[in-house]
Amino acid sequence: MNPCFETATRLARAIRNGRLSSREATDAHLQRIARFNGALNALVVVDRENALKAARAADRAVVRKASRLGPLHGVPITIKEAFDVEGLVTTSSFLPLKDNVASMDATAVARLRAAGAVILGKTNVPELCMDFQTDSPLFGTTKNAWDARRTAGGSTGGGAAAVAARLSPLELGSDIGGSVRNPAHYNGIFSLKPTEWRVPGRGHVPGLPGQTRTVRHMGVYGPLARCVDDLDVALRIIAGPDGSEAEAAPVPLGPTPKLAAKGLRIAFIDGNPLVPASTETARVVQETVRLLARAGMKVRHAGPDALDWQQAWDDWSDLLQYEVRALQPLAERERFFDKTDAPDPSLRSVARASRLGLADFFAVLDRRDQLIRRCESFLDGHDAWLMPVTPDVAFERQKSGQPLTVDGREHPYFLTGTSYNFLANLTGQPAIVVPCGLSKDGLPIGLQLVGKRWDEARLLGIAKVMEKLLPPCPVPPNYAD
Repeated sequence: MNPCFETATRLARAIRNGRLSSREATDAHLQRIARFNGALNALVVVDRENALKAARAADRAVVRKASRLGPLHGVPITIKEAFDVEGLVTTSSFLPLKDNVASMDATAVARLRAAGAVILGKTNVPELCMDFQTDSPLFGTTKNAWDARRTAGGSTGGGAAAVAARLSPLELGSDIGGSVRNPAHYNGIFSLKPTEWRVPGRGHVPGLPGQTRTVRHMGVYGPLARCVDDLDVALRIIAGPDGSEAEAAPVPLGPTPKLAAKGLRIAFIDGNPLVPASTETARVVQETVRLLARAGMKVRHAGPDALDWQQAWDDWSDLLQYEVRALQPLAERERFFDKTDAPDPSLRSVARASRLGLADFFAVLDRRDQLIRRCESFLDGHDAWLMPVTPDVAFERQKSGQPLTVDGREHPYFLTGTSYNFLANLTGQPAIVVPCGLSKDGLPIGLQLVGKRWDEARLLGIAKVMEKLLPPCPVPPNYAD
């Protein structure tokens, strides 16, 4: 077996059974990183020495038949650079943090390590994880695994490219506006955005070390992989409060149900009024819907009643901006006060939030509560809601902020990149990206399944049914051997 082409769960099984050593699996991935990472720029820190040391320790545990081997025992994985990994630099691609070396693991990292994972290194992110292209001022640009001219997505762009190119079977990422989902879609892999506060965020940047924690809504932490089983295993390892954040609730995850396609109720949309989906994206939605219907699912075009997409996007953007800018000096915020009528909706949002009006902030939270109730009520009548991840395939890399073109029409940059994936952040609902097809140019197109808050287990069960109906996770042509 070629360890680099196996999933994390299959590698774990082979290592536990003695058919493969952790040293062999780790060394194979390190060799592949040495071969391919230079051009791809997915990993920005490769911890070769410590990875091999951990792999040797994992193999000794197997030889002595240690009574408790974790679910990822001996499996090499990667970590988004924004998470603390003890002894390694954590910059979140922010120049003032270029020499910031972590003194301890982030909670999620520590849990993965305790589950037996071997950390190969850390993957590239945009500055402070605030873009859906991965162009780092410290580490350079990550390329798309399918087409080096195109974006890998962001902010977990390095991790998605690494998993797609078979440099890593599993990545730990984060998502406040699509950051584990759009890179998965752009690179043809799976990802999971859990329910808000399902996974603790201690040790993730932002927030900045030593500063007051202001970002208290919508940010989540989850895995990227090449199968749903890996998402399931990883979530069970990293989920649950750690006592560091009052918002994290000890809600049981529960077992993942074994479901049949017949009778599952799937709602879908193939576009929304913010930015219509491309012809190719809408085609893949329709083809997937027909596939699900033929398998016996009850599929219908539907969404929550009276969902105002523009108001919802404004509320998501305003809430993010309020919390990101809460500690900025007045002089810095005043520069945006006169931009409330700017043509770009993102700039209008910055202008509104820069005033830090408390009444407006609570009005956003109140509308968010109402939207959560509406979307949860909608999913009382459906098992999942299927929709695009972004309006189109990965776009050719360009300067951040410039308009994006979808089917020949220009749309505002940040609105376009978040126009479908923002909603699950605003509602806090879990979402899973499943690769569903290729464009006529051979680029991957993923779709996202959205489920009810705190019900990741059922959503994972549905995703597993869907995965079985679709072709295997595709391999980018340049990384097929």
